[in-house]
Amino acid sequence: MNRERKIKNRRIKNNMATITIKNVGPIEEILNLELNKVNVFMGPQSSGKSTIAKIISYCTWVEKKASLTQSFTEIDFINELVVFHKLKGYFRNDSSLEYESDIIKFKYDHGKGQPHFEWKNRYDFKRSKISYIPAERNLVSAIENWFDVRFKENNFLNFMKEWEDARKIYTKTSPLTILELGVQYYYDEKSGQDFVIVDNKGTTLELANTSSGLQSAIPFIVITEYITVRIYEKVNIKRSVRDEQIEHFIKEKIYNDLFRENNQTRDIPADGEKQPIGIESNVPWRAEINPSKPIQHTVNQQEIQENNWLHIFTSEEKQKKYNEKTDCFLNTQYTQFIIEEPEQNLFPETQRDLVYYLLEKLQSEKEHRLTITTHSPYILYALNNCMMGGLVKEQIKDKKLKEEFLNNEFLSKNSWINPQLVSIWEIEEGKIKRIQDKDNIISENYFDQKMTEITDEYYQILNYYNDEE
Repeated sequence: MNRERKIKNRRIKNNMATITIKNVGPIEEILNLELNKVNVFMGPQSSGKSTIAKIISYCTWVEKKASLTQSFTEIDFINELVVFHKLKGYFRNDSSLEYESDIIKFKYDHGKGQPHFEWKNRYDFKRSKISYIPAERNLVSAIENWFDVRFKENNFLNFMKEWEDARKIYTKTSPLTILELGVQYYYDEKSGQDFVIVDNKGTTLELANTSSGLQSAIPFIVITEYITVRIYEKVNIKRSVRDEQIEHFIKEKIYNDLFRENNQTRDIPADGEKQPIGIESNVPWRAEINPSKPIQHTVNQQEIQENNWLHIFTSEEKQKKYNEKTDCFLNTQYTQFIIEEPEQNLFPETQRDLVYYLLEKLQSEKEHRLTITTHSPYILYALNNCMMGGLVKEQIKDKKLKEEFLNNEFLSKNSWINPQLVSIWEIEEGKIKRIQDKDNIISENYFDQKMTEITDEYYQILNYYNDEE
């Protein structure tokens, strides 16, 4: 069995989605993408990288909204996409989008108007935190009192709201270390200012007065820590009335559709009249808690109290499954973060550290997913190191050699990833292709071609250089 087949046999199923984009913005052909745990789109500016990333972000949000409302009617499909992701003028009569996951399937033809939706497995949904980190992120660092500026309801405003929540976690007594840059960030709630400790002497600067690299990196790292770690700690989470309405609706919907039994009976507190369960009705089956007159049920039935209502289950196992289902809808299970140009204003070494940091965040019991767009070959080089580390780690069979390999202090060691979990696409002139070899390691690509062109010109000029003079 060759190495390629071994890798295929170890392929991990990630419950991913496929997305098809036709004639949107600079994309002038049909792009059919099978989304992976890590998705990278590279190529020159204005090639369509961000367009794809925005559509991925939006389609996953549509799946989330439809699942939480169990409805397609609350989604103003194209207007919400165009406004939130600033895609005005990108759609024409022959533009179309298709999205399909294990949960939902929908198609939108711009010339026809309304999208077509259909459920696949509506109750297998797992709630995710979807975070779009735009290229303009350094504006929150560069503009003082940015919260006084009026912005439209788009992805940047959404990023600012996340930044506002995330930065409050880090105080002067509990700052956040930023990569290997030797700096720490904290927020001073009293002054409403962001500060950076720039050396081991405690020298402190306002974030707005630091370098462009720090102004780009710090919001990025603060948000990433927040959406991959801190939101799962569930400390002082504020719940809106809307959240409570969704929770109540989802619990009743799942109970009625999946767990209500025809042979159950209930005791109606108002008059004590028993009524069989299973009658088709828009009113959810439930019984109001009445301590003086308990619900009647069989010995084998289980019950749980939720918001002054009682749900009855025919077995403890069904109660457990009900809890698991509702938890998947109501509590965030993993994070999907989409990042535009993570390399902005960063030295190549820092770009490498940033990639290692991001992939280390993916080494979690949570099924976090990452999509990035990039112009930088250093992002690809660092990612290639992580994939090669994951490939070699699984490939080595000799115990002594494997021990030697694992004992090496590789900088990427904590970020190694199975290459089968990474998809890298190159986009140029509206066309897209995978740039990975049989082992999913990065092969010949646009960056290599352009680097060859640049160095070829150097050698052509060098032919005219007379070093004897």
